[in-house]
Amino acid sequence: MAKRVNNEPMRAYAEKLFVEEGMTAKAIAAATDVTEQTIGRWRKGIQGDISWDEKRQRHLSAPNNIKNVLMTELSDLAEGKESRIDVKAISAVTKAIELLSDKVSAQIVMAVFKEFDSWMAIQDPEAAISFLEWHKIFLLYKAQQEQ
Repeated sequence: MAKRVNNEPMRAYAEKLFVEEGMTAKAIAAATDVTEQTIGRWRKGIQGDISWDEKRQRHLSAPNNIKNVLMTELSDLAEGKESRIDVKAISAVTKAIELLSDKVSAQIVMAVFKEFDSWMAIQDPEAAISFLEWHKIFLLYKAQQEQ
């Protein structure tokens, strides 16, 4: 009869890689020498625990976490490593957050300012020029807020 081992430390590590690092089940299996089948079983949740997918969704919903995961992935890809995360899914989540957010991005502000400046230049060219410095200052402020 096969001896049972305590896989809890490995399961917890695999969960961290999936939830916090955004790794795929296949990448986790390769990194931990645990089969994809076992990772899949763990991923569903154990004894009433919520699934890893739900935990990942909660973790990634924080904008700073999205940025960190994407920057790490970008760095890894630049070094020639294989992609470990589903960038399309993260991108979809990010777009959904932006659509639901009450904030207006610096890019949108800039587009509106350009349109306004063009219109104002026709109405009163001197006033349009006087607004340019304020627009620049506000765009810098807006860009700093987004970081």
